[in-house]
Amino acid sequence: MKRFFTRISATVSVVLLTMNITGCFEENHPGNYYTFTGETIADFLSNRESYFSSFIEVLKKAGLWGEMRTYGEYTCLAPTNEAIDIYLQERNLSSVSDLTVKECDTIARTHIIDYAFYLNDIIEGALPYPNMLDRYLIYTCDSAITGKENKIIYKINRSAIILERDDTLQNGVMHIVDRVIQPSNSFLPDVMKEDSTISIFYQALIVTGLSDSLVKHLDPNYIEPGGDSCTTGYFREVTSSGERENKVWPAKRYFKFTAFVETDEVYKAHGINNIDDLAAYAKKIYDESYPDEAYQYDDDYTNRKNPLNRFVSYHLLPYGLNYNDMNITEPQIVRNCIKPAEIDMEDFYETLAPHTIMRISTPHYQGNTSPFINRKGPAKAVQVRGAKVMSPSQGHMDQTALNGQYHYIDDIISYSKETRENTLNTRIRIASGTLSPDLVNSGARTRPVGATRIATCFKAGFLANFTYKEEVPVVFRNLAGTYNCYYGGELVMEGIYDVTLKLPPVPTGATYEIRLSFYAEAGRGVSQIYLNDVPCGIPLDLRLTGDNPKVGWISDTELGDQETIEAYDHAMHNRGLMKGIDSYQGWDVQRENLHMLRSILVTDYFEPERDYYLRIRQVLDNDKTTFQMDNLEIVPKSVFQGEVPEDRH
Repeated sequence: MKRFFTRISATVSVVLLTMNITGCFEENHPGNYYTFTGETIADFLSNRESYFSSFIEVLKKAGLWGEMRTYGEYTCLAPTNEAIDIYLQERNLSSVSDLTVKECDTIARTHIIDYAFYLNDIIEGALPYPNMLDRYLIYTCDSAITGKENKIIYKINRSAIILERDDTLQNGVMHIVDRVIQPSNSFLPDVMKEDSTISIFYQALIVTGLSDSLVKHLDPNYIEPGGDSCTTGYFREVTSSGERENKVWPAKRYFKFTAFVETDEVYKAHGINNIDDLAAYAKKIYDESYPDEAYQYDDDYTNRKNPLNRFVSYHLLPYGLNYNDMNITEPQIVRNCIKPAEIDMEDFYETLAPHTIMRISTPHYQGNTSPFINRKGPAKAVQVRGAKVMSPSQGHMDQTALNGQYHYIDDIISYSKETRENTLNTRIRIASGTLSPDLVNSGARTRPVGATRIATCFKAGFLANFTYKEEVPVVFRNLAGTYNCYYGGELVMEGIYDVTLKLPPVPTGATYEIRLSFYAEAGRGVSQIYLNDVPCGIPLDLRLTGDNPKVGWISDTELGDQETIEAYDHAMHNRGLMKGIDSYQGWDVQRENLHMLRSILVTDYFEPERDYYLRIRQVLDNDKTTFQMDNLEIVPKSVFQGEVPEDRH
């Protein structure tokens, strides 16, 4: 049996969908149970041909019917005959035979996902895997009054109601929808133009010319790797460490964007009623944040240093972030990687405003699952609330575009002096999976773990923020919280590597520590690391675990009382090393694992509008070793030598 069969339990009532499924459709509410019919997807549809004959014809015309009859693990969102009739009527067509092969292929691939999953397991937001067109579909809930009852209904892309869900089949899972799903093929600015509730922000997007930055989708210079490189990949055993995995390459390189947008209503609450008011608001914020440039660029909205341009571009990210993956939401990783009352799930992203970063946090505390922008403080002691990101269900239209999506926020965000000097005056821990937009936009950060898809390789020149030669594989491994990896992923460089990484910007001019978190073991390499071509001390030997005398790691249990632990931490810090974090508590607590170490690469003054680069070069003549990066920390002196000692989270 395939892995999703394990979800079936004797304690779950089995509700079989018979030939007569009209009752389910009249109820207008999805089923809540896993059922198992013993059929393939093709059998399921054929045995209910009076309801699905049109979709069967679409699948056959698209050449996908055979796949629905064979072994595999698919999720099928099957539109009913009535759904397809509505689709045809909207196009003045009489039958499926009037559709071209290309149109049928688009419909079929929109409704089929090459992984099996249950909707009953999904939280609101994007479905966990893209469809066969490599598009993520959005799952939302709403309410509807039926008779005297107020019932919850579930939708795909806010248009297709799910009539029945979670039927387990021999080769996948079946869900039934009442409309043909039609994801937008427009670029992000065109989708935003149709939303009358964000007219002020949209006008600002146009007058600054920043809308032109959001009309890319596919990189025309990217050549798809040949053979099975993008599907089954190639098997590799890293002989020095014993790691075994398959590696795949992205078939295409996508440019994707996310916009966080205040509605006109939010602006009006701040006294902003039109574009001129917004420009005045932006000037007040950014003249204070960048006083040396005040009044210099006010007359040119398209200048990147113009206050309104800075304001709008700070709302735009070159990452395609669905509502439920701004931070990792996979339950096992959430359980493993945070202490909910003490620390949020959080990530830091560069925005389209030059040399700026945004902090996105999800406090998993007392039932909250909403992300916030530029929030500060643990859930039980919030210092800065930040702006809440509204869920897809709280919108009134489909907010997804061909190359990204936009999200409503409930308060104004900016890269103000307060944001830079207070909110972002914190330990900036950069998960390895967010160091490049390509790690997110390719799906590498959330790639399903399995026998054939565990790691993603990137061709040289097509991994933003990284520079290296083609023969040096740079790989992102998604381990789904099963290893000691921060947020379930790690970045790996293999062979005789020489890789340069552009660091995220710092918010203010100050002294910072740059720290590398890694898992030490015998199969690692020895790396000389440089900051802007200046060596960061002697080469870092990633083979030395904590029990090596050169490291001198001693567990907290052995050290005993807190005073002794703090004194030892201070002494270890003076040697340029730190233990792992105590907030990871999955496989084991990182802080109690002698393999998990942090190396302080450099302590120096950093300027907020200057680019900084880490170069990582293998010094061993051994192409079987690896460099592993769990995360990077950029930590201001106000934290690592502050009045309040830095926490161990």
